[in-house]
This record gives sequence, C-alpha cells and structure tokens, in this order.
Amino acid sequence: MSSQLTGVELGKMIQAVDQLSTEVDRLSVRLDQLESQLDKGKGVLLGVFLVASGIGAAMSAIIQKVFTS
Repeated sequence: MSSQLTGVELGKMIQAVDQLSTEVDRLSVRLDQLESQLDKGKGVLLGVFLVASGIGAAMSAIIQKVFTS
C-alpha cells in the first residue's frame, strides 16, 4: 500500500475538492437567503400578535362598556 498518489488520482481529488467548494459556496448563499426569510417572518409574526392583542383589548373594552352600562 503506497501513500503516493498517481496523477489521475490527484486530478480526481482536486476535481472533487473543487466540486465541494462550489457546493459549499452555493449552500452558503442559500443559507443566507433562508436566514433573511426567517427574519422577515419573525417580524410579520410579531406584527400579527401585536394587532391581535390590540383588537382583543378593543373588543374587551367594548364588551365591558356594553354590559356595564
């Protein structure tokens, strides 16, 4: 078992490393896009909760005025 690589084996290894580098770059870009979408989604979700709590408070005040008058 020799630890020396032939030219063909070395070429295949270099090609595999290049393909892996390209894939890592592509996945990094995709991860950045997904993180951006997640951040936007958190903002929308927070807005929905704030609006829902505001509407709930308003309905509670209206119901209280109706039944206490």
